[in-house]
Amino acid sequence: MRVSTKIVLGFAVLLGLACIGLAYQVSVIHQMQSINQVLSAVNLRAASSSLRTMQLGQTLEEFSQKYFVAGDPIYERQLDGVRQEFLSNLTEMRETVTSERERAEVERMFLTLDEFWTEFSTHKARNQQLQPDYLPNELASALDRLKAQTHTAYDAVQASISDDVKRATAAGQAAERFSWTAGTAAVLLGVSVTLVLFRSINDPLRRLTKSTHLIARGQFWHRLPVNGHDEFAELARDFNVMTERLGELDQMKKDFVSHVSHELKAPLASMRQVMHVLLQEIPGTLNDQQRDLLRLSYKSAERLSAMVGNLLDVSRMEAGTMEYEITVHDLIPIIKGVAEEFEVQARGKNIRLRLEFGSEQSLVECDRDRVAQVIGNLYENALKFSPPNSDIVTRVGHGEDHGKVLVSVTDSGPGIPDAHKKKIFLKFHQVKRSKLTSQGVGLGLAICKTIIEAHHGDIWVEDNPGGGSVFSFILGAAVREEAIKCGQSA
Repeated sequence: MRVSTKIVLGFAVLLGLACIGLAYQVSVIHQMQSINQVLSAVNLRAASSSLRTMQLGQTLEEFSQKYFVAGDPIYERQLDGVRQEFLSNLTEMRETVTSERERAEVERMFLTLDEFWTEFSTHKARNQQLQPDYLPNELASALDRLKAQTHTAYDAVQASISDDVKRATAAGQAAERFSWTAGTAAVLLGVSVTLVLFRSINDPLRRLTKSTHLIARGQFWHRLPVNGHDEFAELARDFNVMTERLGELDQMKKDFVSHVSHELKAPLASMRQVMHVLLQEIPGTLNDQQRDLLRLSYKSAERLSAMVGNLLDVSRMEAGTMEYEITVHDLIPIIKGVAEEFEVQARGKNIRLRLEFGSEQSLVECDRDRVAQVIGNLYENALKFSPPNSDIVTRVGHGEDHGKVLVSVTDSGPGIPDAHKKKIFLKFHQVKRSKLTSQGVGLGLAICKTIIEAHHGDIWVEDNPGGGSVFSFILGAAVREEAIKCGQSA
């Protein structure tokens, strides 16, 4: 499935969940409103009518007593009006009650009212006068049954209201439980959909980011896994084709540099040997102009030979064929020997080479020639960029970890910008200088870094507080037993 389709489906699911939740909440709101309307409109009217019938029952008894005591027709008309109002309330109750029990009690109330009125009509026809607070037994019994029935009907209405309230409460609780359940399910489903979408996009992006970092470090053999038929799978296929092509071009470059370097090495050696013989005037005497031209050519050949040597070293390092003979050596004599080689070049620029060390010996486990190559490259850079009448100071001491030996070369040149402090140790990287300053091909410091890291050390550059740069590297100090053997052999 394509990534765009996954995103659309994911958002469609989330939108559908939101719509379902909204529809359910609207239905719950309508249901609660309907229940509230029933409770407020129907049951309260029935309760009001029921209470009124209880009051009318008392009024019927009162007017019945007055009629039979006084015999006044006014009371008979009032009694009939109360009866009509009673019937009207019963009719309204019949229309508003909701339960079967309420309907049955209302019908019984109709019967008891008819019984009362029948008894009243019978005794009225006898034209009988009674004592105050006294009614015929049959009429009193009919009134008692009527009043008891009004109470029974009122109890039925109250029970119906209580049942409706319980049903509303139960419906509200059920709606709340369902809302929590549906909400939780929607959240979990939404989180699941989001996680699936996130992983389907983030995992390929993370693999792609990691692969680009590896390719940037020159690991052109790395490949991305190709799974599925989405956009990321297409990108992975194109990425793998690109890295394969880059690997082929990188290998072609390495082979070209290696072959050219080997092919140049022998002619350069012959040229240097011929110019050396000419400078010694073995074939014949040279005038000053010829000697200067030969000396200039010889220096150029020396510089070209050093570049070819660096290219060969880089080829060996990339091929993994660089060999190291690790034994215990004293760094002080190694540094002194390299300084002697550069002494003539330093005097030509009025630059002083100084060596400072805290102890007579600084024993390390290293390849003597390779460490000398590192120090030589650092001296060459320092002499190239240091101004006349300045000092190049080499310091040897212990690092923060006493199991390490720290070597630093300080110059008074233009310094290294912060943005280039790490990049200068990459192959072919150079800091742009004045056109008057000669520059190499940018391999010396890269070779230094490779050699030092092969010794499990580290190399870096810092700013010199007085101007210029401080190139430093650390090497592991020799263990005590090996140091003793080195001292005995010395």
